[in-house]
Amino acid sequence: MASRRVVVVGAGITGLVAARELGRDGSLEVICLEASDRIGGQVHTVPAEGALVDVGAEAIHLGAPHIAALADELGLTQSVLGATPGSSVLATRKGLRPLPAGVGPTGPTKIWPVLKSGILSPAGLVRAGLEPLMARKRFTEDLGVGDFTARRFGREVTDTFVDPLLGNLHGGDVHQLSLQATAAQLVPTAANGRSMLLKTLKRPATTPAAPKPGKAPLPMFASWPTGLGTFTEALAAQSKATIRTKAPVEALERIGQQWRVVLADGEAIDADHVLLTTPGPVSSGLLREHCPAAAALYDQVPLVSVATVLLGWRREDVADNPTLRDANGILLPSNRARTFKAATNLTRKWPHLETPLHLLRASVGRDGNTLADDLTDEQLAARVAAEIGELTGLLAAPVFSAVHRWPHSMPQLRPGHKARVAAARQALQELGGISIAGSAVDGLGISSTVKSGQQAAREILTTAKDTQAS
Repeated sequence: MASRRVVVVGAGITGLVAARELGRDGSLEVICLEASDRIGGQVHTVPAEGALVDVGAEAIHLGAPHIAALADELGLTQSVLGATPGSSVLATRKGLRPLPAGVGPTGPTKIWPVLKSGILSPAGLVRAGLEPLMARKRFTEDLGVGDFTARRFGREVTDTFVDPLLGNLHGGDVHQLSLQATAAQLVPTAANGRSMLLKTLKRPATTPAAPKPGKAPLPMFASWPTGLGTFTEALAAQSKATIRTKAPVEALERIGQQWRVVLADGEAIDADHVLLTTPGPVSSGLLREHCPAAAALYDQVPLVSVATVLLGWRREDVADNPTLRDANGILLPSNRARTFKAATNLTRKWPHLETPLHLLRASVGRDGNTLADDLTDEQLAARVAAEIGELTGLLAAPVFSAVHRWPHSMPQLRPGHKARVAAARQALQELGGISIAGSAVDGLGISSTVKSGQQAAREILTTAKDTQAS
């Protein structure tokens, strides 16, 4: 019997992971088609002043078990590099202040560091301290992350901490980001009415688990000496799938029980199953004729353009600047940001980025902000450099700049997104032979996109085996 063929459309993280998982089974012929001239999607490592710098995703979260396991499978564990210990500074009404310990993307988990930081106003502190009382209100419906944290901790905590952390990660408005889709860890807390602050007070102190004999503990966030491109290259190199770049898919056609994948140059590939991991507009266009309900999912996911701005200063010009010397990054709440929303102090944070210049990367672009589309490269670099100088007191001008743009790349998952995804997948299951995955479906970030690709591959393999058995 001829082997069944699966075509994966898109060779970003989701597509590469899915293609590798499908190929490992050995019973399928797997072809992965990528429209651009490179693999990796929003993982992109470029040369800059003698170093290899990531201008998309910056680090991989090895604290996620499925990511650590995959890195180990790929043989990349021994070469991982952890970030230099340190914290970021936050732009506040009192200037730059260290981000308090225990403050994460969904709010504070420890009250004393926030109290001592002096960042919140007295009224904001009092309101945050009422969280145990406000926790009695339970929410079972999906709502915006910012709406939930504002009801729990108050608007000031949301604007001061949640907005610059979670909002910057997603390039979005935290009040418009789905709790279920972007902060799933808070869903049980919202439903059970338990206090987030009291939970941490009652939790006994824990010590990190001892590493296995012969194994050093993995850093929580990591990269590699040659950047995150190491990860995507390993996924491709260790895949049994045929991976093709410069192969844009133009249409899908139903041919009996199979699907015909039509490329822009007219080539046609017949497949028993097609997995779409492409950006929303591409997936929507391919699905609209065959499954309007699935196409409608993508139509309800707005896309935001962002840009990465790399700047470099002479080392001697920044040596005495406290922020560039000591902080790993700078975070700005949206009500204090003008051009850039966050910056990573690359030379300080990543020990492998040793170059003659001190490098920094800044992010521009957010939901409701079109600067990443409107400004030229020169304007972006000049404005970010000026704002870095104003915030940190740095007087010297950068001697190097580069801009990488990510047009319409950040999906905004609105409240109700998971229900819409479930409905789309149900409609596709009834249609048969097409699956969807990727950041516009299952969320942003390497952790989410890896999980999305793995889950899609498992479901396709199960379907293939059930079909063969029948």
